[in-house]
Amino acid sequence: MKTLVILALLFAAAQSQPFTEGKWLVRPEPPATVLRDSTHHFDVRFYRIDLATTVLSGAFTARCRVELTPRHDNFDTFSLHIASLVCDSIRRDGNACTFTMLSQRVLVDLDRPFANGESLGIDIYYHRTAGTPLRGYYWYAKGTQSIPHAVAYSVCETDDSRYWFPCFDQPWDKAERGCQINVAVPDSFSACANGSLDSVSSSAGTKKYWWTHRYPIPTYLMCMAASKFTNWRIWHHAGAESMAVRYYVWPEDSSLAANNFSRMSDMLSFFSQDGIYGLYPFFSEKYGMVAVYPYPWGGMEHQTMTTIHRSWARNGSNNGIAHELSHQWYGDMVTCVDWRNIWLNEGFATYSDELYEYHMNGRTSFLNLITSRADDYFQEEASDPHPIYNPPSGHEFDWGHSYVKGGWVQHMLRYVEGDTTWPATGVFFAGLRQYGESLAYRNANTDDYQRIMERTSGLDLDWFFNEWVYAQGYPNYTCGWQGRQTQDAWEVTINLSQSNANGAPAVFHMPVEVRVQFATGDTYIRYPVTTSPQRNTFPVRAQPTAVTFDPNEWILDEHNVMVGIEDRPATVLRLSLGPNPVRTAARLQVTGGPAALGIFDATGRCVRTFPVSGAQVVVWDRLDQKGRRVPAGVYAVRLTGKSGTDTAKLVLTE
Repeated sequence: MKTLVILALLFAAAQSQPFTEGKWLVRPEPPATVLRDSTHHFDVRFYRIDLATTVLSGAFTARCRVELTPRHDNFDTFSLHIASLVCDSIRRDGNACTFTMLSQRVLVDLDRPFANGESLGIDIYYHRTAGTPLRGYYWYAKGTQSIPHAVAYSVCETDDSRYWFPCFDQPWDKAERGCQINVAVPDSFSACANGSLDSVSSSAGTKKYWWTHRYPIPTYLMCMAASKFTNWRIWHHAGAESMAVRYYVWPEDSSLAANNFSRMSDMLSFFSQDGIYGLYPFFSEKYGMVAVYPYPWGGMEHQTMTTIHRSWARNGSNNGIAHELSHQWYGDMVTCVDWRNIWLNEGFATYSDELYEYHMNGRTSFLNLITSRADDYFQEEASDPHPIYNPPSGHEFDWGHSYVKGGWVQHMLRYVEGDTTWPATGVFFAGLRQYGESLAYRNANTDDYQRIMERTSGLDLDWFFNEWVYAQGYPNYTCGWQGRQTQDAWEVTINLSQSNANGAPAVFHMPVEVRVQFATGDTYIRYPVTTSPQRNTFPVRAQPTAVTFDPNEWILDEHNVMVGIEDRPATVLRLSLGPNPVRTAARLQVTGGPAALGIFDATGRCVRTFPVSGAQVVVWDRLDQKGRRVPAGVYAVRLTGKSGTDTAKLVLTE
């Protein structure tokens, strides 16, 4: 039999008030002007691209029509992003415009000035030459890495759309009226893009595919793909309405793909539930997937037309397919305003594919998935610590941070808000839907998300976002416990301390949960954390036999549990080395802890870390954090914990 102890008054007080005592972090100030459509001096309203390719080389010819609205009077010049393309001419309403090519930009001089709010459109005629380096637009010949057919496709996140069409290449300027992408290819080929297929026209051995997307869209979510595809569609039903789901794969993969895509309608139904995310946001058009290769990624959530790795068609990837589909709500319908907020896209989608894992295979499979991914984050954080908000340049798509920790932040926020009944959904999912409805087809930043979650839950979440989004790291807990018989009952005392890595909050204020076991049954206790170390005593119904920390896996943490509570000061940290110099594995003897053990090369770069819970021998196999053997040389070994630091010099030989 299981019972539940809830310290309601303590918990409610801790969660409804901001932490003022020991609040260690000042959140980064937002920019003076939040990046929105109006922050540059025009607003793009619509793109139309007409592109023709033989698919026999990486060359193409194209016209891009950009319709925009000036944001000030006397608007007579502006620039667009363009890179690795040749601009041939620019016209407005048939009138030639002069232009100047700059670094990754074209400066356009209009034939007359325009007033604030007046609409205008320009047509840019341009081409791409064969042999242009692959970026944004990719082309591979038949036989490349054994592919059966030549293929051309675009993938542009973050800012690579400029490599296949001139545009304002930032995510916060969505084209409000959408886009039209028309692709002409040899008649044995087919082409797909965003939105609905309006028609296919034929002329002299060429077919042109006319695609129109009528929803607001940023440039990085616009796409095209062309090859000798087999394509088919299924119908997804929502009540009395139906939506086409279109697939484009190579003929050699079609039978495998039909089987491996078989859960698509179930995925759409799952995410579209009223209690999850609500109706698919582009229901009036379609959802689709196109499989390509060579392809250095898993999938890319182009609006209404996800591009995936060929292996997903041949071998399946329910998690990957669910991840990209869920982006249509969070990433596409609501798009991060800039790349500092990329965790909003990737964290939401990662948690979504984990939720679908629960739907598909149950809670145990869900917990196995998120805890295995947590290990990926711990390893990445050890070698490259940084927050998930505003990651360093080039680290926007770090798997462990933007994806895994971003997904765990969603999971923990659900826990903090008390939406913990499986598989039912409550206030957390209501907040997600409110976030989607409030900012549908627009952009959002982390402050927007926090504001809406606070409004929906009634909680002050400043402490949570400060510690988990704007700061780096995670808690490393030591949980000591002991039972004691009172005059007429029993009590359990729990001593909880945190030994967090340098740069992380000294105290994570997450409420914690423990399971206290008895000879018959168990009890769950959830209580707030305000300091470290922290000691709490709780009345229980019988003699405790064991304590499990975070038994339901709600916190992204590392922890160890020990019987008994140590009142003596922590053991002083000591570090000693085995044979030194050493040619093979190095033995590192540690006394004291918990602590972090780091190994640094001569440049000061951390090559390997180990968590240390107490007196132990750590054996280093000379591999770095990514499993590569490190070269001979002099290395510094540093042991860091709450009771101090100890260092030693280690020499590796060949």
